[in-house]
Amino acid sequence: MTITMQGPYRAAALPALMLALLSIAGCGGGGGGIFGFKDRHVLQLSEVSSNCNMAPGETCSDVSVVVRSDLAERPLWSATDANGVTVFQISDHQKLSDNSWRITFKPVPGLAPGTYTGRITLSPLNVFEFEYNNLPESMPYKVVVAPLKGNMPALAALPGAADWEGTNGNAVHTGLVPVDLDAGKFSRRWTWEYAGGEKAYRVSPPVAANGLVYFSLEQSAADSQDAKKIIYTNTLMALSEHDSGEQWRTPQTLDGALSAPGVSGTRLAMAGVASVHTFDAVSGVKLATATQPQTNGILTATSPLTAPTLAGANVYVGGNNDVIGAESTTARNLWSTSLGLSRLGNVDEWTPAVNASTVYSNTAGTLRAFNRADGTQQWSVAVPGQVVAGLSRSSLYQAPVLADAHSVLLLNQRLSIGYGLDNSLTLVDTDSRQVRWSVNGQFTTQPVAAQGVLYVGNQATASLEARSLATGAVLWSWPLSAVKEERFGGDLIVTNKLLFVAGQKGTYALDLASQKSVWSFRLTGKLALSRNGVLYIRSVSDNGNAMSRVTAINLQ
Repeated sequence: MTITMQGPYRAAALPALMLALLSIAGCGGGGGGIFGFKDRHVLQLSEVSSNCNMAPGETCSDVSVVVRSDLAERPLWSATDANGVTVFQISDHQKLSDNSWRITFKPVPGLAPGTYTGRITLSPLNVFEFEYNNLPESMPYKVVVAPLKGNMPALAALPGAADWEGTNGNAVHTGLVPVDLDAGKFSRRWTWEYAGGEKAYRVSPPVAANGLVYFSLEQSAADSQDAKKIIYTNTLMALSEHDSGEQWRTPQTLDGALSAPGVSGTRLAMAGVASVHTFDAVSGVKLATATQPQTNGILTATSPLTAPTLAGANVYVGGNNDVIGAESTTARNLWSTSLGLSRLGNVDEWTPAVNASTVYSNTAGTLRAFNRADGTQQWSVAVPGQVVAGLSRSSLYQAPVLADAHSVLLLNQRLSIGYGLDNSLTLVDTDSRQVRWSVNGQFTTQPVAAQGVLYVGNQATASLEARSLATGAVLWSWPLSAVKEERFGGDLIVTNKLLFVAGQKGTYALDLASQKSVWSFRLTGKLALSRNGVLYIRSVSDNGNAMSRVTAINLQ
């Protein structure tokens, strides 16, 4: 979306579909008597310009409008569009110490693609002074909203990239995609939109394989026959990586929620409150549903934010008090091992990490290692960090990270939306089976790891931290304030030279050598990076219009 203010004004960049800077100086007026009604301008626009290129759903950074006048009242404003469409809304106004007003305008959400032209008018509110006709000031605007389709070259496999299978991209959850990228080549490919209407709904993080990007969309509503009962409709969807065309969708009506999807090759799996559901990832055909044995009567309190872990031909699920292995085709249970937790100590919304021989769980202060073949517990290590308990369960929103062949990186617990919670980041040596180091903070992102360095968002310092995998010491940090952000809005993806960071308002590519942002996009959310070199941003609108989007960014 592009806004340009036309006329004799100097152009300036605006990262927010709003007015850039208005400096308005008060003008004096002479006498004329109460019936003189002399015309005068008390508002003058000395600089009015903006230029903001936006794709659908982007949210630009605010730019304030400072209105100066010799009147105490806040100026009025209006916008007239040539097509009768409301384009702007006022989002904030504040009276400053010098009696000027800071006013922020934003475009209304959900503007359809197209071009909008008109004028924004500021006029003084002067209810006590009758001596003058105080004249308004206005400026023309032009708003261009980009179409959903962007730059769509032929897809090609990116050397070094693999399928994005689930939490942190792979079964070991490192978040590493070992590719070389040039930020100068990045471009928006397409945007897919879903309007949820009045129904409550949630959208899972995306996964990508087979030239498709997958996500689930969950809607919930009261049962028409029993208002106390909630019916969940979970729709698993697959879009073409090439042009966002819908390839298939598989809706299911259930008594409970489903997890996010996990994918490996041609198999896709989701976990329910008591079952594992499997699908053909190419056709969308549901293959099987199988109830899994569990200790405390419920497999897991699932949500579309947490995916099971797929590895090889199997799927691994973290439950309230169990770790479970099942086949990814038939959903048949292979083994189920209890964590030995009490009912009040149950934990949920976590997923295990899996390598060639071992399945790891990190729950309620203990790292456990299980034999991948039969689920036998091999060893356990107590790790720091209290798990905050609810009435009967606690949501962990984390997964162990198998940072290398000899260590497991752990968060004890975090919040799902990036807000600060006191927690611990710990590294366990799998050879000695001892804690190597542990540090405290408010770590809000899943840690990612590459080449002996881990990267994690720490809300306590409001910064991205690069830490030594060997010692846990901070090597360098990047403050969110460098891009005018306050919080993290999603997780991280690390490549050979760049780190993708989801803030609260935008997504950034951070150069690991210079530790500076070399690319940004004014949209944030859950991230995924596909084998075809496409970055996906799953965003959910927070402005009340019930809009969710999946945006594809070409990285080559």
